[in-house]
Amino acid sequence: MPRYKIADVVFDAKLIYGYTEKLCKKYEYDGDEPVKFVAEVTQEDIKAEQVLAEEFPPAYLESLALFRKLCNYCLKNANGIVFHSSAIAVDGNAYLFTAPSGTGKSTHSRLWRELLGDRAFMVNDDKPMVRYEDGAFYVYGTPWNGKHRLDTNCKVKIKAICAISQAKENSIRKATTAEMLITILNQTIRPQDQEDMDKLLKLIEKMLTEVELYKLGCNISREAAELSYKTMSGDNL
Repeated sequence: MPRYKIADVVFDAKLIYGYTEKLCKKYEYDGDEPVKFVAEVTQEDIKAEQVLAEEFPPAYLESLALFRKLCNYCLKNANGIVFHSSAIAVDGNAYLFTAPSGTGKSTHSRLWRELLGDRAFMVNDDKPMVRYEDGAFYVYGTPWNGKHRLDTNCKVKIKAICAISQAKENSIRKATTAEMLITILNQTIRPQDQEDMDKLLKLIEKMLTEVELYKLGCNISREAAELSYKTMSGDNL
């Protein structure tokens, strides 16, 4: 039975297919920290995922079922939520770009890496985990890293969250908590249980008040990356 440490949560996984073990390989754990829970993926779990994504094979759906179990544990026990975003780290700070799929958040993160070189690296390009710990929000890499397979097994303090939209002209401004609430809520896994939903909303509310928020309209250009980086980091390069 493989043992993993993802988002600082150590757990054992009972799996059926080899795909998930391969996906999570670099998150395997052989240290002394205690196991927090056992994630057993059953055929019933896979069938439940198939209802939501019937075009995918069972082996891939198993990986989604495991991710869902980890997300459920983190929300209930570790002040953690999955946040569909492209998370990039620069000089010890993390910046999370969020938008509907296909808008260009991965492209914008790539432009940051081209702009900043070795100073920047991807935490996760699709489904990072966000946790509230010791009075601050941190983002963690996970194996569920999007089509470009970009992730790092790490923990970085979040400096800013930026909602991206496509535009001919580049512009960026501070965002209000009210206009970012639905944006962020739509990019998380929303639980069915009311108690868990209340916990999710409280975490999002805290994140909206403690993390810098921005709205970025951008095209696919280096100038867009320069504008967003300078504004959010305060660094003039």
